[in-house]
Amino acid sequence: MSKTSSSFLDLRPAQPEDALRIAALARWVWLDRYAAEGGVNSTVAEFLKRDFDEQALRQSIDLSRHWLIERGDTLLAWAHLDDSSVCPVQLSGPAVELKRLYVSPHSQGQGLGLKLLHQARQEWPDRALWLSAWVGNEGALRFYRREGALSWGEAWFELGGQQHRNELLGWPALEPEA
Repeated sequence: MSKTSSSFLDLRPAQPEDALRIAALARWVWLDRYAAEGGVNSTVAEFLKRDFDEQALRQSIDLSRHWLIERGDTLLAWAHLDDSSVCPVQLSGPAVELKRLYVSPHSQGQGLGLKLLHQARQEWPDRALWLSAWVGNEGALRFYRREGALSWGEAWFELGGQQHRNELLGWPALEPEA
């Protein structure tokens, strides 16, 4: 798909030079979804600075898989896959973590998350795919379940000394085509 036309979507692997835009998108989506009471305290600010640091993202792009959806030069959605993460539940074979799947708030409901999820499933078809999603993010949980995710247990995310329960969801490896 053409990157020069503003009407076409481009799904492509991220490059290190995309790190600045990924960091901005990630902070925006995270704040929109998780910022308590619509504000930013120092704990949240430090978390965002650390977890969505441009240089750290640049290095991560070199070490793991990141996919983007753009319209022209505007980043709309991002997925981060990590084949070195260890799934917290015992599985019969190898698995890949879908660490992040973020769609800009103004682009949600347009199928971008589904495109990224399908890309994630196709990336390593011989491996299970898993993720951890906050129980308060009902929209994301509904989306993953609608797309066939199974409940594999729970995990905990700590922020500022507080524990937040997450659901572990996953899909088995894809069946080989006959």
